Amino acid sequence: MTNMSMTRRAALVLALMGSVAMQAGPLMAQSKDDPLRVAVLIALSGPAAAYGADERAAVESVVERANAQGGVNGRPIELIVRDTKTNPTEAARLANQVILDDKVIAIIGATTGSETLAFADLAMRSKVPVFPMVGTQSVTDPKEGFSKWVFRMSVPISTDLPASRDRIVADGHKRVAVFSEEDAYGQQASELFVSMAKEKGDLQVVEQVSAPKAATDLTAQAIKIRSGKPDAVFLATSSTGSAGALLRKLQEIGMSVPVYGMAGIVQKQIIKNGGKGAENLIAPALVNPDEAGPLTDLFDLLKNRGGVAGFGALLGANAAATVVQALKAGATDGPSLRDKVETMGPIKGYAAAPIQFSAKDHDSWGKDTLIYVTVRNGKFKNLSVK
Repeated sequence: MTNMSMTRRAALVLALMGSVAMQAGPLMAQSKDDPLRVAVLIALSGPAAAYGADERAAVESVVERANAQGGVNGRPIELIVRDTKTNPTEAARLANQVILDDKVIAIIGATTGSETLAFADLAMRSKVPVFPMVGTQSVTDPKEGFSKWVFRMSVPISTDLPASRDRIVADGHKRVAVFSEEDAYGQQASELFVSMAKEKGDLQVVEQVSAPKAATDLTAQAIKIRSGKPDAVFLATSSTGSAGALLRKLQEIGMSVPVYGMAGIVQKQIIKNGGKGAENLIAPALVNPDEAGPLTDLFDLLKNRGGVAGFGALLGANAAATVVQALKAGATDGPSLRDKVETMGPIKGYAAAPIQFSAKDHDSWGKDTLIYVTVRNGKFKNLSVK
């Protein structure tokens, strides 16, 4: 079963759950004497676990710091951490549980777009704002009712894909093979890349291949890519697992063309998974895990929690910082927290630039916060902008 099918099944299950929940009456608000409960629904196992572990460490570090400073008006923030297992159906089940049983006022997560889409409608109906750390374009699509309750804590596909594509063109490539992961993110990213190539006419997509998120043997995909004779490869995936497996396999079959990726795969895990093949990677990034640059606050935050392994740490820290700032601004429940995030102005987080949301814009960073990186001798290295 594909992740997209799992998402649709999860949505059906969630609709039934939501119907029962709404019949049971409105959710109870947290008492003023209770801790402020926030759910953290992230992938601590499954294909996206490399991100989830970093997200958890960052979220917990931010909240621990806030609690050590007295919490919010004397009330501590309590995190309800659950493992979605990189599974949309499990994410939907857990969202129902933390909303109905734990009475959370916000959800940080999920780690993937397919998981987030599986519970977005329930969160909307329950008036619980969601802070997903995903690039999947549709999670903040204003045509979707749930988008009013979803605040993206990442760069959307429409920001980092054009940045990657611009680099391919600037580097002089003409023939590109596209690899996509079989989930919402991969499907949306590959479709956008192909449509932009047709519209602009400056790149020829010579081959398209895909694989499930959990795939590890990508021999057939690599051979098919080689047969297309591309001078570059584009990875429409946010997974270090499949991306690393393809980088390794391309190197094994003798392909040494540059491989361009998205911001989500700039994780130390991609170097481990890709082996020598990772040296061919070029990608836009929000953070270089091997060079702090302007992100010294983030590196200091996590110096005793395993350090910054990449993208997931930055997203988790900023998601938690956004929720904490909204609570300190006076939010006490889901609706007031949502309103505060939209109206409280620039959010001082752990990124190169402040985050600011509005009633019309639920995306966070723009292209100006991206850098380009590659891999040299097993470490990420910043590249100049062309």
